[in-house]
Amino acid sequence: MRKDQNQNQYPKAVIITGAADRIGLELAKECLDLGYRVVIHYRTSAEPAESVFSGDTRVTFIQADLAEAPEAPELFIGGAASLPLALTGLINNAAVFEEGDISDPAHFDRVLAVNALTPLRLSAAFAKSAGSGWIINITDAYVRPKSKKYQNYRVSKLFLEEITRQQAYLYAPAIRVNAIAPGAILPAARETPESFDGLKRNIPLNRTGDTAHLRQALRLLVENDYITGGVIPVDGGWGL
Repeated sequence: MRKDQNQNQYPKAVIITGAADRIGLELAKECLDLGYRVVIHYRTSAEPAESVFSGDTRVTFIQADLAEAPEAPELFIGGAASLPLALTGLINNAAVFEEGDISDPAHFDRVLAVNALTPLRLSAAFAKSAGSGWIINITDAYVRPKSKKYQNYRVSKLFLEEITRQQAYLYAPAIRVNAIAPGAILPAARETPESFDGLKRNIPLNRTGDTAHLRQALRLLVENDYITGGVIPVDGGWGL
């Protein structure tokens, strides 16, 4: 029997890209709490998620370099679709956060490919394969202020924000598409705790957030089936 003939017999599952650590890992935990199976994508290392979910049969790991070639996202979704799971959700979390500005077109191309074009391709493949469900893109709440240091990153995330709205219009009513825009939730890889804590001076709520706030936003977007095309800032007002 073909998979699509007994799809309803399979448990519902969510694909999360870049979910081996940090925000992606926390979103994976929330999806499990919501009752979903989880397909965790990673590019180089599955840790610490592999240790956290060791022995948990609800979690599947798939390694892939999604920006390696234009066809890589479709092949990845195809691999996930071959599992005995009913693909219901896609969270486009994988991204690169690097310094660089648009005077370096090669760097811009690479950052745009990972942060915007790969989610676009993954969503197209998911929509074709799943037929219905939901997509959540992880954007960034603090990208509108101009920045020479992280210009390419910010432009790529702004592009993903607009892609979210366009996809919501394109894939409705079968698939809802929204975005979560995190603010100061976790320190960057090379950021000191003191520097991160200092960000609260510029945040209207006068405090940084934590991953529980992101998990609450994810739960809202999953459970409320009358929201599509929304970009939910989880930033304490930092992006105002």
